[in-house]
Amino acid sequence: MTYLNNSNKTVLVVNPEFPVPLILNAVAHTVLGLTMSDVAPLWNFLPYPSPAFGVESRISEYPVIVLRSKRSSELEKLVLKLKDADISHNAFIDSMLGASADEQQSATLSAAPGNNRIVCVGLFGTEENIRPLIKSFSLYKTSDAPAHNIAL
Repeated sequence: MTYLNNSNKTVLVVNPEFPVPLILNAVAHTVLGLTMSDVAPLWNFLPYPSPAFGVESRISEYPVIVLRSKRSSELEKLVLKLKDADISHNAFIDSMLGASADEQQSATLSAAPGNNRIVCVGLFGTEENIRPLIKSFSLYKTSDAPAHNIAL
C-alpha cells in the first residue's frame, strides 16, 4: 500500500549493529527529542479515537519511515549533511547509555567518531529536501535484526 500524502516525512535511520531493544530505546528518545524542535507543529497530529480500546491517539498525518544504515560512519555523514541542509534532526549515540543522566551527558560531551557509534538518526522534512540525503539507505526489515534478538 502506498500512502497518499508523502509531502513531509519523519525518517528514522537505525544502525542494525545494535540489539533490537537498544534500537527501540534509541528510536523513542530520538523522536521525543524531535518533538522539542521547531518542526513539531508541522507533524499535523490528527485525532484517532477508538472508544472500544478506550484511547484517542494522536498520529501524524505524515508517514514515518524506518531505514537502516550499514554502519555508524554512514550516520555520521548523514548528520553532517542534515546540519548543512538545515534540516531538523536528532541523534542517539551509544554514549547516551549509562547509569544516570549525568553520566550519559558527560560521556556524550566527550563522545567522538571511532570511539562511539550512532544508534539512530531521526529527521523531519519535505520529501524534496530529504530524499537526496536518505536515498542511499534501505528500509529496515525484520531480517536486519541479529537472529538472537528476534522473538518468535
